[in-house]
Amino acid sequence: MTVKDYGSSSQSTQPTNVQVIAPATLNAGYTFDAVYEGNTFTVTVPDGGVVKGQRFIVPFIPTAEATIMEASLLPLNSPNTRGNGMGEDSIPTGVWRDALCDCCKFGPCHPSFLTACLCKPIIIAQLLTRMKMTWLAQRTRFRNTNTNLSDSRTEIDQRWKNTFRNIILVSVIFCVLVMVVVPAPQLDPTDPNAYDELSDAEKKAYFINSSINSSLSALLGFYFFYLMVQLRATLRHVYSIPEEKCLFLYCGGNPSDGICGSGDGNRLCSAGVPVGVEDVCCVLFCPLCTTSQMARHTVDYEYRSATCCNSVGVTKYMDDEAYEGIENGVGEGSVLVV
Repeated sequence: MTVKDYGSSSQSTQPTNVQVIAPATLNAGYTFDAVYEGNTFTVTVPDGGVVKGQRFIVPFIPTAEATIMEASLLPLNSPNTRGNGMGEDSIPTGVWRDALCDCCKFGPCHPSFLTACLCKPIIIAQLLTRMKMTWLAQRTRFRNTNTNLSDSRTEIDQRWKNTFRNIILVSVIFCVLVMVVVPAPQLDPTDPNAYDELSDAEKKAYFINSSINSSLSALLGFYFFYLMVQLRATLRHVYSIPEEKCLFLYCGGNPSDGICGSGDGNRLCSAGVPVGVEDVCCVLFCPLCTTSQMARHTVDYEYRSATCCNSVGVTKYMDDEAYEGIENGVGEGSVLVV
């Protein structure tokens, strides 16, 4: 099998986390060969064994000769790992928890679906808060250090705690501006000559108000579009989910670099992770399904109660739930390419 690292810039002296998919149900201690960037190395099945299709992390260090690498299991909650002793409420890695169009999986009255349909700012703010990102889609909780394989990030600040409040304030200010300060002028739709009957001053005011109102609406729309793209790219990076669709749009380029490169130093990628074509297409053409899928992925609603009225959209939520397991050996950006 062949595996490839997603969005990483590994050096020869630094280990690269490579995600491997079990070719069969294997007992602990069983070994098999895997290939990474042309280097064949031996993987040892970790304690507890693996089932066919299960994904686990191997810390690969480039060497001239094949090296036996000790693997670590991923905390998956997928059909491949249910019943094998892993936590029921863990967040899947390597794959999405469910399909893009499973919006009504928990019924049309589920809070995550209702907020995605009726009040997108709320669910976006909740998702950003879960992922500890700011209202500008910056990842503030951690920064990459690459000094410790089992904990590749260091806490830097807690600006994410104001994300929900800030996004709600932005939305309220926008509503006040477009509805009260510069409302869109209304003409009688039944009168085809309504505009021509306006005076020059009224036509000028109509043009100015319409332009300002349209510009504000476009600006807010782009703002939430940008947040969703950065958010989806971050989820894929943190949970090691490779792109599956729209790969032909790279036109021969490397999908692991994304359309914003690695994100490092790129102001277009405030989250600091590679943004893929799939991220843009999903948000552009199916924002409701995309938002709902991200909500379902970061919380298992089969075991948790959803709510519309708090900053994370779920009851009894711990601050680090979205990153549980990531700090314990699951390397960010290590993605299986099958």
